[in-house]
Amino acid sequence: MPGGVVMSVAPTEAPAYQLNTSHRCDRCNSQAYVRVMLKMSLHLPDGGTLLWCNHHWQEYKYGLSGLIEHITDETSRLAEHIQPPEATELKNIKP
Repeated sequence: MPGGVVMSVAPTEAPAYQLNTSHRCDRCNSQAYVRVMLKMSLHLPDGGTLLWCNHHWQEYKYGLSGLIEHITDETSRLAEHIQPPEATELKNIKP
């Protein structure tokens, strides 16, 4: 295309995640995979943000259902860290 710019994005490009290893769970300090932004209320006039690991998100998500404004849920990323069975087998063990 003369005079124009053509840009393409490879479909295999890794997505940009909003949460990284510096985001820690507010309950246990593990890596956070869920960010919850709370609605403004009488008790939280500015709203609020909570960060949770998957374990604590599963524990508290139903109790907060009416208070949540927005959720960033990146728990699907946990599957990226699973190693195939052959990578985790113990090899060369002598009886």
